[in-house]
Amino acid sequence: MSSVTLLFIFVSVLALVFLLLNFILAPHNPKNWIGKSIIWEKLPNSGDALKILVPSHIWKYMSGWSNYSGMVISQNIYESLIGYRGSKSDKGNTLFVKEQRVDGSYIGYLNKKNNSMLKCTLVGFERSYQVKIPSNPINLTRNFSMLESKLDPSYVTGFTDGEGSFILTIIKDNKYKLGWRVACRFVISLHKKDLILLNSIKNFFNTGNVFLTGKDASQYRVESLKGLDIIINHFDKYPLKTKKQADYMLFKLAYNLIKSKSHLTKDGLSELVALKAVMNNGLNDELRIAFPDIIPVLRPETPLSKNIDPFWLAGFTDAEGCFSVVIFKSKTSKFGEAVKLSFILTQSLRDEFLIKSLIEYLGCGFTSLDDRGTIDFKVSDFSSIRDIIIPFYVKYSLHGNKSLDFTDFSKVVTLMENKKHLTKEGLDEIKKIRNKMNTNRKQ
Repeated sequence: MSSVTLLFIFVSVLALVFLLLNFILAPHNPKNWIGKSIIWEKLPNSGDALKILVPSHIWKYMSGWSNYSGMVISQNIYESLIGYRGSKSDKGNTLFVKEQRVDGSYIGYLNKKNNSMLKCTLVGFERSYQVKIPSNPINLTRNFSMLESKLDPSYVTGFTDGEGSFILTIIKDNKYKLGWRVACRFVISLHKKDLILLNSIKNFFNTGNVFLTGKDASQYRVESLKGLDIIINHFDKYPLKTKKQADYMLFKLAYNLIKSKSHLTKDGLSELVALKAVMNNGLNDELRIAFPDIIPVLRPETPLSKNIDPFWLAGFTDAEGCFSVVIFKSKTSKFGEAVKLSFILTQSLRDEFLIKSLIEYLGCGFTSLDDRGTIDFKVSDFSSIRDIIIPFYVKYSLHGNKSLDFTDFSKVVTLMENKKHLTKEGLDEIKKIRNKMNTNRKQ
């Protein structure tokens, strides 16, 4: 037998031994897993992207064992295949501010709380993803204080008063005995720039899921009965302050009917249709035709209250507020332009009492109506913005993408306080800041 043959046999035996050791030891050492689950990797605090490890699985070469089955030969990052979870994990003493995945889920290995890991598996094609979330458009490291702190319960209620929806769906579906599928759903829909905030709300409730629902749209959604029980417990304890409270009260009635399985009876289904008739946008044409004799329930009256919690106002501002910097032509200005600052909260006219109560609560501002059926609370006096609005939101932080607008707005206030807006250089600096705020902000 030649030395070449002996060498080939020796190498092959070593390779088989290595594979057997991998198979035996892999369950006790996640980093050694091979095959379809290619690696279990601890997430770094730096937030670097996990690499997709590419095994050389080309069968026509495996007969020579030049690279034994499943051995990784290259480490490449494919941005199109790495999903972005956008959520914080805090397990034990380990804080991960950025989670990225191929196709898997966050796990705690062997119940060791400090060994927080991410399961990654190989996927065949990008089109297999139900939701594709690119990792590069979102700056996760912009607000560590927000990621590290738990949201105040009143903040969550205030934000829901602005952006939340309590939805009862009744959809024709012949798979069900009565021909209708009924479900309750709590939803908060935002621009994808606020994925971090949506995940913070998800972490606050510890239930539900966050999705991308369009090119620039994202949504937090709770629809399981167990999850909705958590939602209802929260809003019973921390009630909504806008007229949305009436929708919540109707939603709770619908939830209780579904929980008791009354929706599976004709009478129960009719009760749900009567509730839906006065919720949100009411009944669609299909439901009106199918239930022509339904008498809508009376919409609940909600109490008027001036008892405003500052955290509630911070959450409501994250949902409905605007920090505005306007540069306008001025004949009295040395450079032909002047700067006007405004803090604005906009709400439906049905909440006129609540919005007007902000004048007394903050000790500044005024309200105005428009022909769109909305009312604005506005503060445009510079001293009030500097001495009341800025300190308030420094103390009671914003947590969404709007916090970046507040930071830029504060910079302009400082420039104006130092009279920089009266100089060409200062005016140009304010223009630069304004041009990246609000709808102009890329991320």
